[in-house]
Amino acid sequence: MRNLIDELLEQQSTLQTPVAKFSEKHHSEPDLEPHYRSLIPLSKPGPGEQYAFEVSLDRCTSCKACVSACSSLNGLDEGETWRDVGTLLGGSDEKKYQQTITTACHHCEDPGCMNGCPVGAYEKDADTGLVRHLDDQCIGCSYCILKCPYDVPKYSKSRGIVRKCDMCHQRLAEGEAPACVQACPTEAIRIVKHKTIGNRDSAEISLFKSRIFGETSGIPDSRITLPTTRYIGRETPPAVHAADRDTLHAQHAHWPLVFMLALTQAGLGLCGGGLYPPSQASLPLFIVGAALFNLGMIAATLHLGQPLKAWRFFLGLKTSWLSREILAFSMVAPLPLALIALRLTPDFPFKDLATTITLLSVIPASLGAIFTSVMIYQDTHRASWRLGLTIPRFFGTFFSFLTLGLCIADPSSSHIILFALVIFGKMIPELFVLSDAKDKNFSADQHSARLQLGPLRLITILRFALVPLALIALIITPWAALGILLVSEVLERQLFFQSCYAPKMPGHFG
Repeated sequence: MRNLIDELLEQQSTLQTPVAKFSEKHHSEPDLEPHYRSLIPLSKPGPGEQYAFEVSLDRCTSCKACVSACSSLNGLDEGETWRDVGTLLGGSDEKKYQQTITTACHHCEDPGCMNGCPVGAYEKDADTGLVRHLDDQCIGCSYCILKCPYDVPKYSKSRGIVRKCDMCHQRLAEGEAPACVQACPTEAIRIVKHKTIGNRDSAEISLFKSRIFGETSGIPDSRITLPTTRYIGRETPPAVHAADRDTLHAQHAHWPLVFMLALTQAGLGLCGGGLYPPSQASLPLFIVGAALFNLGMIAATLHLGQPLKAWRFFLGLKTSWLSREILAFSMVAPLPLALIALRLTPDFPFKDLATTITLLSVIPASLGAIFTSVMIYQDTHRASWRLGLTIPRFFGTFFSFLTLGLCIADPSSSHIILFALVIFGKMIPELFVLSDAKDKNFSADQHSARLQLGPLRLITILRFALVPLALIALIITPWAALGILLVSEVLERQLFFQSCYAPKMPGHFG
């Protein structure tokens, strides 16, 4: 007598998974060239069109065949992927929802990676609309990684450059399907012609996020770069979110940038603090300030995979704030050294005029250079790096060391009070972010606060504990206060990077 288990076992022996069907099709029809050509356009895009990925979400089974094929064909390094597969979760207690999503470069109409690159290492092909990375131009600054809202460009440590998906443009040019398209056993990925923004209804712009993924999915606003990938499938239920949304994973520390930002701002602040009142203490301040500033500039070069190519930064001056920062700091760099030289050289004609001009130019030039640093991170559209949080941090560091310089040059009670107001005022926006840790509703600030009070708790405690300690040390020995405050600012800048909420396409389970 047959029971239910026997029936299920018999049924299972006849079931074919998508992979099995894919294998059977290849076995029965060795030449599938006509079939694969049905998954790509047979002619180039016309005016107002470009190539784009089309992903059928209901067909994606998260088998990751597309990921393997992409890595194999493009010879990617271990751990380097140009295509990812993630998961969305949601629904209600009565009806749960789960959706897998395969994603690669969206070949945006207004690509942030290309606009932010300081050396022109990206181009958008005029015929196909594909956003291609030019490996030989890249200096490995990784700014495009920060600029892309979808976490597309990947840094290759072995090459010292960034690389990304180019939709296998060489295969497309020969009428062959890209690796991911050809490998997908369920044909969830295909290449289509996409009408650019000027050739379609503006109401379609929001479909990338709102209709398919929902407003709570955490996927970045498509208006930032105008991605072209077309996702088709069912509308998501309310309150969907990425499977890894609540995973508390600290971001990359970017140590060269931590030291570059902290040391350059501190050094310029000390030079500014030595300007008034004129005293014998000014020269040591100028020397220490110039030393810190130049150490910060040296640290910045360590963030580049190809530093010898950085001279080409002027290619991105029209669109890249990183190019503007390099130019601004290059113009500021001689000023601290000039202050030292003017104090040490004997009298010469017009020395007083030269000194006055240099003194008057230090603070405005420093503020201008620091403003370019602020805009670098504001331009990434990350909520954790918005102007309201970044301006107090960056300019706060400058004015903290400027007022500390005043205290060293003239340790009056008014200068000490001013120093206390600046260093404690700088912490107010940081404390506001931490207050969101217990908020039940997910937000960028809530996630950042949970990181700072979770995996980064020790760093957060040290950062805030050292600030009052620096004030106490100032009363005893000003130079000790300088060292303590500098350590605190380095820790603050580490938190700036590691606790940043970085939106992207949905990721894996945490």
